[in-house]
Amino acid sequence: MPYMKRYAGYLTAGLAVCDTMCAAAGFMLAVHLSHPSASFPAFVEQCWTRIGYLLVFVAFWYGAAADQGLFLSHRDDRLLKQLLAVVKAAAVSIVFSLFVVVFFTRKGLDREFLLYFGTSVFAAILIFRLALRLFLWNIRRRGFNFRQALVVGANRRSRRLVEVFTVFGRYGYQIIGIVDDDPARMEVFGEKPVKYLGPCASLETFLANHVVDELYITLPVRSFYEEIRNIAHLCESVGIPVRMVADLFPLQIATSRVTRIEDIPLLSLATGPEVHGQLLLKRAFDFAASSVLLALFAPLFFVVGILIKAESPGPVFFKQERVGLNQRRFKIFKFRSMRADAEKLRKELEEHNEADGPVFKIRNDPRVTRVGRFIRKYSIDELPQLINVWLGHMSLVGPRPPIPAEVEQYTWDQRRRLSVKPGMTGLWQVSGRSDVNFQDWVDMDLAYIDSWTFLQDIRILIKTVQVVLQGKGAA
Repeated sequence: MPYMKRYAGYLTAGLAVCDTMCAAAGFMLAVHLSHPSASFPAFVEQCWTRIGYLLVFVAFWYGAAADQGLFLSHRDDRLLKQLLAVVKAAAVSIVFSLFVVVFFTRKGLDREFLLYFGTSVFAAILIFRLALRLFLWNIRRRGFNFRQALVVGANRRSRRLVEVFTVFGRYGYQIIGIVDDDPARMEVFGEKPVKYLGPCASLETFLANHVVDELYITLPVRSFYEEIRNIAHLCESVGIPVRMVADLFPLQIATSRVTRIEDIPLLSLATGPEVHGQLLLKRAFDFAASSVLLALFAPLFFVVGILIKAESPGPVFFKQERVGLNQRRFKIFKFRSMRADAEKLRKELEEHNEADGPVFKIRNDPRVTRVGRFIRKYSIDELPQLINVWLGHMSLVGPRPPIPAEVEQYTWDQRRRLSVKPGMTGLWQVSGRSDVNFQDWVDMDLAYIDSWTFLQDIRILIKTVQVVLQGKGAA
């Protein structure tokens, strides 16, 4: 095990150094492209004056790449998955590094250099990672860099494992054979050329006399707990890594991953996003954007407040209890678009509800004021929720926060909407707003949760601006 830890450390350091060299090469190319006729001393001077771009990018890259697992060994990952991870990490790093440099320095904005910098650094890292992966695939096809894998257990799980390693040789594994107490179970492999190596009692002798890089256990945990424990202890003694096939039970939505708290290994099953680095960036973006927007919209807040007070008595802001992340309660802020006694009048209007499901919507709601109708059409009434975003109750993008009475009517599956932080906008808002029925609304929120990425949030924000300016679907 110490060897494996040292190997992992060398791999991480090596990849980090290579990525840094690629970023530096892309940076110098960007400087050259933005000043093609500069002499060598002038080129060095330009590099030195812009070195902050490179340093900040590398710092963000280390965090984003680590979050995407790009400093780990990826024998078992598909090429597309790795390339998408590189694209995500590079995009996040470029966006946030440029944000930091532009907003926290007094230097002028060199748009041409920024374009060259982002493009060349992204291309350099992507080409390096792609070339590295193709190089490893090539040497594995030639019979090098293979790891010898031993499988304990002859069953459906081990058959699937053998199929994957046999068909997808790029993973770099060779199956030595199968260990199982009952030779008759080998029938599950059919015509596949898999060698039977004997019962579990012979495992110690086999490990002592053969090359085994990794051992895979596919035995059912409930029936073979003692055998699995003994095998794990046996392999631990000689330093052979043990992989436990973790499809212990079928999952419909949740994804599984292995985590650790101190020395306690955990099998994590989660339906929501658990990419903590990206979630941290999402929170940082929410805080920065809400801070800027609150300052930008301060004059608008003042004007809207005067118009609301001038038309009808009552407070400028409407505060209501909503349900947020994992059923946390908070007060949401909105500009008051209705009469001050709107909540009392709701019971009288329940029979006119035009929305299906546990939602109350009336297109021509008599409680809405004239000012309220205008600010609703262009979603100006939603702007005070930037305060909730700034405080961390909400995010810019996410499912809309329901009221407690609506949550009480949710089915069990619909409650999964509460597994992420609610947002000011989301797929629902850019797909019809009030014109979408409740079940489609829920389906969109769940689809957002299942496929969440930071880049998807950016796309939704851009679409939200377009939808709001058109005033479509507002109620």
